[in-house]
Amino acid sequence: MDTGLTQAITKLSKGEILRVDNALGQSLAVVHGMVWITQEGDLRDTFLSDGESFVFNRSGTALAQAITDTKLLAFVGEAAEVIEAGPARTVAAPLAAHRGCAIHASLARVPAHQVA
Repeated sequence: MDTGLTQAITKLSKGEILRVDNALGQSLAVVHGMVWITQEGDLRDTFLSDGESFVFNRSGTALAQAITDTKLLAFVGEAAEVIEAGPARTVAAPLAAHRGCAIHASLARVPAHQVA
């Protein structure tokens, strides 16, 4: 059965961004490292680290920016692309703008046998 999704280990260098269009229902699982996730229309910031996963619950564009060099398992469609961050594109500016917002972290874990 073809669901139209791909499953692949994606490596993001610190500062790189994974852009996912039409993100609803797609997901990420961090194998190693840390990412910051933001979704169109959602004021929450989500941070994932080793073994944590996230299912996008908004239909617009979502971004996952590597805070450290990161390996993640991406269950995303063809509308996803890695964007290299330039010097001005760091996570510090978005974090400063959202200091008063709640930080949401998904607690779903990826079993170790699925990550090896």
